[in-house]
Amino acid sequence: MLINLFVILILFLSCATEPQGCGTGYTDINGKCYNQGDLDVLQGFIDNSNWGDAIEPLELSLQKWDENGRLIFLWLYDDTLSGMIPKNIGNLIQLDTLNLAFNKLSGEIPLGFGNLTNLNWLYLYLNQLSGIIPDSICNIYPNLTNMYISYNQFCPPYPSCIPIEKVGVQDTSNCQ
Repeated sequence: MLINLFVILILFLSCATEPQGCGTGYTDINGKCYNQGDLDVLQGFIDNSNWGDAIEPLELSLQKWDENGRLIFLWLYDDTLSGMIPKNIGNLIQLDTLNLAFNKLSGEIPLGFGNLTNLNWLYLYLNQLSGIIPDSICNIYPNLTNMYISYNQFCPPYPSCIPIEKVGVQDTSNCQ
């Protein structure tokens, strides 16, 4: 009887503990764990650019991931991206560098940009981004070492936290 209780206890504990592997919210790819939310943002760039199954998220240009499986560096300069910046980009909370310059990105900067509080380098220049720059960018502006957003179609008024020289040249012909 005591042995049966012991076996049942062992079985219960083995079922109640988390299985070996990456853990909740992470995906194992080739023996490494990646944050699924970060992978979803990369997949959003692929989907918005209508690339279909031609490329996997980890194949997008230059990326660097930290030891915790979080994306910290994303360099998609001149990578023929099109469509909108994924709305869930604010999930990349460990991101230090984001370069989306010289693409064909359109639409507005998502509100989630304000969640990127670890961002030091932001390059959005030479795209077709438009609309009002969200005030949430003021959450990250003080941390930015470099920010280049010129040669887009951003409309005034611009957030007061950003000096006008940092806004740079904008095509405002479609602004109201």
